[in-house]
Amino acid sequence: VNDWADEFGNQVAEGAFGETSADSWAEAYDEYMNEQAALKQQSDASRGVYVFSDLNPYVGHPNPLKEGQELFRKGLLSEAVLALEAEVLKNPENAEGWRLLGIAHAENDDDQQAIAAMMRAQEADPTNLEVLLSLGVSHTNELEQQAALKYLYSWLRHHPKYGSIAPQDQPVSFYHADVSRLFTDAAQMSPDDADVHIVLGVLYNLSREYDKAIESFKTALKLKPRDYSLWNKLGATQANSVQSADAILAYQQALDLKPNYVRAWANMGISYANQGMYEDSIRYYVRALAMNPKADNAWQYLRISLSCASRNDMLEACDARNLDVLQKEFPL
Repeated sequence: VNDWADEFGNQVAEGAFGETSADSWAEAYDEYMNEQAALKQQSDASRGVYVFSDLNPYVGHPNPLKEGQELFRKGLLSEAVLALEAEVLKNPENAEGWRLLGIAHAENDDDQQAIAAMMRAQEADPTNLEVLLSLGVSHTNELEQQAALKYLYSWLRHHPKYGSIAPQDQPVSFYHADVSRLFTDAAQMSPDDADVHIVLGVLYNLSREYDKAIESFKTALKLKPRDYSLWNKLGATQANSVQSADAILAYQQALDLKPNYVRAWANMGISYANQGMYEDSIRYYVRALAMNPKADNAWQYLRISLSCASRNDMLEACDARNLDVLQKEFPL
């Protein structure tokens, strides 16, 4: 659900919940992660294949790209996805349509669709820096280090300012230390380039050097204080570093800047659950799901929090994905 490593799984594994955590919480989470691993093995064969929505009302719209951009700006992410799908069905080579579609999916908490859309954007425009950076981030979210390093390295190689410091022959395999060193050099060349600090933050997340990642994102935020996705990255990193209270403040900054940011609502739920505040976490998951009922991870996290809060009376509504009942019971 969150950016970067799955903070929930890490913290259960590393005992970050402390001795007061319910055993059922860890057991339920382990079971869910095992199921996800099995599903992921099945879906890897189709990775990169974009799955279009059924019954799209924007097909036939005279200017679906403009409509999608406007819906995205308003924060209506699920609607924006439909409009942008209509655009790329109409113009399959439109890199900007695919790129914005990928961002909408990432913000709507669906990294697999985000990756599939961004791969199509890259096919249409192989050196687009925003696309390469987004692919690096989404593969980091999916814990796919080699793919993440490949795209982040490509970002550097194709950048007009930093291309000279990256060897032009792309390596067959990538080593974290080598890529990190190149970006450290880039940061020394241009200390005021927020994007370089963002990539360093992503790289430090990959190596689980969370304190360094936090510093990188804070440096980037001094340069781009209104970047809501950057506040979310900071929050997810703080959560991974077992700083859930700080993470909540960062997620709140993201939501103040973009109130319909599904990923930040879901991440807020995770941070409350990490502190044993299950009732609060439930409210945030329900809010995220009201905006994107297709966010499968959030449904699973909601179910775990309901169990830990001893709200078994609501499990049926959760399994039926009955948002009306859940929203009445858990208003925010």
